Amino acid sequence: MTSNIHTVILDIEGTTTPISFVHDVLFPFIRDNLVKHINQKWGSEELKQDIKELYKLYLEDKKASELVANNQFNTPEILNPDDESTDKEKLIESVIRNVIYQMDNDRKSTPLKQLQGHMWLEGYEKELIKGIVFPEVPKAFENWKLNHIDIYIYSSGSIAAQKLLFNYSNFGSLLPYIKGHFDTTIGGKLHCSSYENILSTINNNNNNNNNNNNNNNNNNNNNNNNNNNNNNDASPNNYLFVTDSILEAKAARDAGLNVCLSIRDGNPPIVDRELLTTFDQVSSFDQLFNKFNFKN
Repeated sequence: MTSNIHTVILDIEGTTTPISFVHDVLFPFIRDNLVKHINQKWGSEELKQDIKELYKLYLEDKKASELVANNQFNTPEILNPDDESTDKEKLIESVIRNVIYQMDNDRKSTPLKQLQGHMWLEGYEKELIKGIVFPEVPKAFENWKLNHIDIYIYSSGSIAAQKLLFNYSNFGSLLPYIKGHFDTTIGGKLHCSSYENILSTINNNNNNNNNNNNNNNNNNNNNNNNNNNNNNDASPNNYLFVTDSILEAKAARDAGLNVCLSIRDGNPPIVDRELLTTFDQVSSFDQLFNKFNFKN
């Protein structure tokens, strides 16, 4: 077995959650309810801000296309929402075209994520959407909690979307088990430096918490609660990253983390079989406890 693991970092799609959930549930919900959402929320400050951010992105893309002949995105125009002469219906049509274009091109822009997050929140609250996790995930979370193992999420989906999924899951709210969340604002998932940034952030937070605890417990030597959640060991070897992506796995391993590949039914096949053999693999979180030593 490896060194003691005191912190687990988890991907979502294909790891905690069926990879089909995003494409078969979340994205269709946006497409099916976009027109209704815009019409119902028209005039609200939330929607006004969402449209303004989409408009800013369109202007940025337009400027980039003027500078680069083969610009990556040929983003459809959004009419100026601050222009009082802009026809409401035409503005709505331009927003819908823009959003659908971004989704068709699998773009994960911040303005798009912001609008989607607002729509998903309403969907979850009205029980039109239920976050899906694999059946053994809650038990694994409970086992880690009992052993004082910290759980973090690192996903390309926004932190807000991550929290919605786990708060409104098919097993109830799992948020109390999760210590923190990371998205691609900390760095792309294929970059080694992103995992280094995550570890640095976690360790800095732990050190700050420890300093606060030391100040609060000054001269108090009766620390018999056996809660060893200090995680003073900042070695990457005490962290485990679980993902379904072999490229993400390689990046995390290059940063020194322990890595395990999630091989689930429905996940895309991993083509590089030779590289695949160099990683631990599981098809269920139950198997993680036989491969790694979780101890804090």
